[in-house]
Amino acid sequence: MPDPVLLLHGLGRTGLSMLPMARALRTAGFDPHVVDYPSRKHAIASLVDRVVVPRVDALLDEGAERVHFVTHSLGGVLVRAFAADRADAGEPLPKGSRAVMLAPPHAGSEVADALREREPFRSVLGPSLGELGTDEGTGPNALGPIRGVETGVIAGTRAIVPFGRLFDGPHDGLVSVDSAHAPDGLADRAVVPKTHALLMMSPTVIRLTVRFLWTGQFAEPEGA
Repeated sequence: MPDPVLLLHGLGRTGLSMLPMARALRTAGFDPHVVDYPSRKHAIASLVDRVVVPRVDALLDEGAERVHFVTHSLGGVLVRAFAADRADAGEPLPKGSRAVMLAPPHAGSEVADALREREPFRSVLGPSLGELGTDEGTGPNALGPIRGVETGVIAGTRAIVPFGRLFDGPHDGLVSVDSAHAPDGLADRAVVPKTHALLMMSPTVIRLTVRFLWTGQFAEPEGA
């Protein structure tokens, strides 16, 4: 039975953005499940309960030996929160479950800081936007170290949207490399010259993702 992989898009996107990744995962021998969820309608905790919990439980009930994840942006925060909740409750995901998170705002986003109180952004993007700021002790900053799932993060460094002045270091236009790589407990990190919106469609990112799901690292194993 192929290992299932849940693919979760980012804020304001749809499952269509994850289809190239899903096709590559199927070719690589996985069982991809693209999750099209209402990212603009609910806060983070509600999205975890409504989106992640039932799908993971269903796969485990069907006999999956492990469950993997590939996420973009907000999707990574949802999986991080879910895995941490399960680990803290003494019910971690099965050993060998892995996650590749593309540009997750683990330490928040300076763009969210700038837009979350402004219209029409607040109304259009919904309650989770207000939780993705850089404030200490709130949103993803309150989740602590990565736990409950073996996780690799890929961050981008190319920007085509006009928010560059908000960042002090390398970024992909919406999320900084430092934010994406912020949590303790990551199994591996990678950086690619791609923009936030297109990370999941990059052949390089797809190749790194498949490798991590198979091996637990982004670098090609020695002797391969």
